[in-house]
Amino acid sequence: MTAEFIDEKPKRISPDRRIHLFYNRDSSAVLSGFYGSLKGMGIRLLNTHVKLIVLTMTLLTLYCSAATALGTDPTLPPQGPFAFDVQANVFIEMRDGTRLATDLYIPKGRAGSRHPIILIRTPYGDFPGNSLEIPAAFFASHGYVVAIQDKRGKFRSEGTYLVSGGDDKDGYDTIDWLSRQSWSNGKVGMYGCSYSGDIQIFAAQTKPPALKAMIPQASGSAAGSIRGLYRYFGTRVGGANEWADEVGWFSKNGGKIPSRLPTSLENHQYTELYTHYYNQAPKIPAVDFQRAWRHLPMVDALRDQGFPDSDFADNLEKSLTDSYWDQLPYMTDAYTSDVPTLFVNSWYDFGVDVTLMEYNWFREHSVSQKARDNQYAIISPGTHCSSETDGRVDAVVGSREIGDTRFDYWQTYLTWFDYWLKDEDTAHKAVDAWPKLRYYTMGANRWESADSWPPRNTHKLRLFLASHGRANSLFGDGILTASSSTVGAPSDSFTYNPDNPVPSLGGAMCCTHTVDALPGAQDQRPIESRDDVLVYTTEPLTAAIVVTGDVDVTLFASSSAVDTDFTAKLIDIYPDGRAFNILESILRARYREGFTREVWMEKGKIYRVHIPVGTTSNSFGIGHQIRLEISSSNFPRFDRNLNVGGNNARAIHWITATNQIYHSSKYQSQLELTQISQ
Repeated sequence: MTAEFIDEKPKRISPDRRIHLFYNRDSSAVLSGFYGSLKGMGIRLLNTHVKLIVLTMTLLTLYCSAATALGTDPTLPPQGPFAFDVQANVFIEMRDGTRLATDLYIPKGRAGSRHPIILIRTPYGDFPGNSLEIPAAFFASHGYVVAIQDKRGKFRSEGTYLVSGGDDKDGYDTIDWLSRQSWSNGKVGMYGCSYSGDIQIFAAQTKPPALKAMIPQASGSAAGSIRGLYRYFGTRVGGANEWADEVGWFSKNGGKIPSRLPTSLENHQYTELYTHYYNQAPKIPAVDFQRAWRHLPMVDALRDQGFPDSDFADNLEKSLTDSYWDQLPYMTDAYTSDVPTLFVNSWYDFGVDVTLMEYNWFREHSVSQKARDNQYAIISPGTHCSSETDGRVDAVVGSREIGDTRFDYWQTYLTWFDYWLKDEDTAHKAVDAWPKLRYYTMGANRWESADSWPPRNTHKLRLFLASHGRANSLFGDGILTASSSTVGAPSDSFTYNPDNPVPSLGGAMCCTHTVDALPGAQDQRPIESRDDVLVYTTEPLTAAIVVTGDVDVTLFASSSAVDTDFTAKLIDIYPDGRAFNILESILRARYREGFTREVWMEKGKIYRVHIPVGTTSNSFGIGHQIRLEISSSNFPRFDRNLNVGGNNARAIHWITATNQIYHSSKYQSQLELTQISQ
């Protein structure tokens, strides 16, 4: 099955002539509907039994080329000089005999030509209209074989699906197979975002000899117990659950529904039958998010709506030290790898702090000096997996205007692989001139560079919480001050009711695609009007404070409950009063002494609670104010602590908690910022 360019260059397409692809799973209907259009655009179908993905991919390739040439959308990648064939449904056998479905995008050239390979492994399927067609067409048109593989147990691939299961060994076996094919030059790179970014981190620890370079984007879900994080698929933060993300992701992608034809069929038979077969397979029911978020016990939130078997419950309730996690390839303190890596992520991604930890870890723990010296990172100001599409001259993240965020991602990616997989001299010169780290400073709205994270020219700035005993809400008297001297009352208190939690508004939300869980920077004043939110604010700044690096909050707190949560949110207050969230996080109080043990609270006893809020780069400008919100819920981003102790995921009753934050000469609750030194 092939699609061939008749002319050397595709015909230009008017930018107003949008190509809308309606995915009709009846291939004959698609062929009859699109054949005339394809012929008119300079494409000849050489086989009438063409997989639908080829039709969509070819149209997308032409549209991207035309749009780029006409300047209609600079976020789309420029296409290269190579036409290419797509060989679909190639089944690669793993060491245990399981066969994984792989689509190969192979550049056309001289007989016997050997090409470098870029591997993308995914749990989301490789269907027409899938976003993976954009990088596949881009890299293939520049002379790379692109392999897109359904991971074990998903869509066409054999095996039983387990979140992150087998991604270390399957990655190794796939890379080994690809490197030994007749069209391969023996060098393999990996590419992909989110789950497809994590998969690269998992494969790298097996050290496949042919793996020469990676670009993991938003790979913040790859961390396990490494450095005491215990993140596990990004569903745990501070011992709490990333609830909206977890419900959203599993409800769309986590079902264990086998829908496969026998892989023993001839390739042409499989290709002809699969689309129809998939159309008849059982479908995962749509989930009512509001109902799922509020459901008790939480462990049954999806099952309550007829959702099929998945790993949702295990990810939700397994203790952080349960042996369940040992079967999965998450990063531990024993992790090593040996591959040059270009990390990419965004400030409003839930795992950007993990990405920068990975960057530092690879620099320190890669096996060879060559790998240690060739770790790079790019951090944009956007949301999850949005770096390329959010790069605009007048970018807005959430509802915050963020300036000119343009960055030539696609050329950067191509140059990176040209360096490591093609050994091109021009790519060597370009990469050797790159700074190790490029990041966007919000507020100042400019790209910066550094040779380490955090940058070397930083120092710690401590701001202390204070009030006259009424820091509740935006209308209270809470302040942030550089002085540690006792000011006003020694504490503030609020009531946390799990039945009326503080709503999430913006932030590093992911995977729900609903207006009830919008990501990015949003004006927090509606949240700050609540009495169960403590608000501490500086005076207007007389000089800009550029925060670039880690943000930490240390609270001295007590509760009437045996267990509760404490949340922290860093806010940039504009002179006109708008209050944009920069960072937020949570700590489940039972884990205040570390995630390897649960320690209950005694009523009224004061405890030290440390909340690593995350990492960022934001300039708080002249006239702006720095604000810290403290509460005990941020819902539905994080699951509700029901305040009763025990297995929170299986509890069906809750109690209210009276929580108190202390700020005195003895109990100095504080916000610690990493500030760029002037």
